[in-house]
Amino acid sequence: MSDKSPATRINHILAECPAGMPMTSAWLASRQVSPQLLQRYKNSGWLKPLGRGAWIRVGTEPTLAASVYALQRQQELMVYPAARTALGLQGRAHYLPVGVSPVLQLSIHSNKKLPSWFIRQPFARNLRVLNASALFTPIFAGLVDWHHPREFPVKISSPERAMLEYCYLLPKYADFEEARQLMEGLTALRIQLLQSMLQACRSIKAKRLFLSLADAVGHKWYNELNLEVVELGAGKRSVMKNGLIHPEFDITVPENWAN
Repeated sequence: MSDKSPATRINHILAECPAGMPMTSAWLASRQVSPQLLQRYKNSGWLKPLGRGAWIRVGTEPTLAASVYALQRQQELMVYPAARTALGLQGRAHYLPVGVSPVLQLSIHSNKKLPSWFIRQPFARNLRVLNASALFTPIFAGLVDWHHPREFPVKISSPERAMLEYCYLLPKYADFEEARQLMEGLTALRIQLLQSMLQACRSIKAKRLFLSLADAVGHKWYNELNLEVVELGAGKRSVMKNGLIHPEFDITVPENWAN
């Protein structure tokens, strides 16, 4: 692209990055766009800064999917919509407590950080980041491709992984009643994928809560699981006050999960 004029170059860049797509400075540099040329594009009304390290077409605003796409594809950052956010993108999260703002839940590799330009976006105003390295081995277990017709394709947590992530957030960053509502909607989880996710999950708490809730809800797939190969630790776990110890999984849960 180095032999192209600045006008031709920006046309090619805009063709690669449709409206709503952030462009990281490193990605632009790989297209032979120097800081001086970036300033020229800004002054000419082509691009505007999103914050340190990212730009976007003038007259557009970044969407969540497009921004995650830029992180995954342009910055090669292992970050994925997770938990309730992933369930919502897949049409599995219709329940939201009245008066509660949606939380953007993302999982990311333990030694990585989200860039400041992403964090400052309106969709990230209420942000919760999960440590993917502490939750799953391998960290990419249970990811799926998500592509809405009007959005950019991104990797996100499958429903099987996302529900485990949600249980991991209980009780401090998630809600027991919402957890039950979400689980009740998961009538057709893929048994082989779920089995592998339970074995890949490193959180004893998340697995015990997930299984306690699955038992309470009574989906058919629960009876197909092989729990003998799932590491569930030893001893009782307390995660809530005034809860009951689940008779099989030895963790405190709401009364309607234990009966």
